[in-house]
Amino acid sequence: MQHHLTTAYRLEVPDMAYTVDDFMRDTYELIARDLAALTPQLRAAALAHLDVEERLAGLTPEERLRGLAPEERLRGLDLEERLRGLDPEDRLRGLDPELIKAWLKRSDH
Repeated sequence: MQHHLTTAYRLEVPDMAYTVDDFMRDTYELIARDLAALTPQLRAAALAHLDVEERLAGLTPEERLRGLAPEERLRGLDLEERLRGLDPEDRLRGLDPELIKAWLKRSDH
């Protein structure tokens, strides 16, 4: 960090105020930009500080699935996202036929 601050200061106009806040912001921007270049261990350590919702924010359901183990793929998705794109037959597969019949009777179908 000290090397980064010294280098950044030398590149700036000497009479320009470069605050610690400026330095921290610039450092975080550099780290964010180069996150992909980190080793898997360092990247995992950085991501460990974020909760699941922050890590998944802005990703489509398809992007969430990429690289995940099957048991991890649905974690963090709400029910509608889990079912989106499934055929009705796929949604019903695995349900007890008697349960389906009972639901249809209750809903006047």
